[in-house]
Amino acid sequence: MSEIKLLKPNEGRKTKITGFDAVYRTYKSETGDMLDYFELIVPAGQGAPLHIHHKNDESLHVIGGDFTFQVEETESKAAPGTFLFIPKGIPHKFTNVGTTEGRLIGTFTPAGTFDFFDKLTELSQDDFEEIQAYSKKYGHEVLEVGTY
Repeated sequence: MSEIKLLKPNEGRKTKITGFDAVYRTYKSETGDMLDYFELIVPAGQGAPLHIHHKNDESLHVIGGDFTFQVEETESKAAPGTFLFIPKGIPHKFTNVGTTEGRLIGTFTPAGTFDFFDKLTELSQDDFEEIQAYSKKYGHEVLEVGTY
């Protein structure tokens, strides 16, 4: 069952994924397992490594900073306002190529990826074999070393 939820700026559950901060704005229990909605605060030079979501579609919307998005073999510049939808099963990555921290809004449909992200909070980016093992367990596939 879905719930009405109103959050003010900076509200939500703050957490740290291996290389950057995240704020969860929804939980699967609130959206009837339909949607994960989150904000990522990505330091300059960091981003997610090449990876695939096998169970979830993902969207990314740049709200601050300068990024590149790589989808399969194609890399694109992603300035503020850029939006990307990635269907499940497509390899992709993002990188903050700016000199200051950047911000992304993201969604996963259906919900459930936060369970995977919560496992990543226990690891560093150097724990690549463990990251790969958790990835497979939760329907993801990390294809290269890096922050996530």
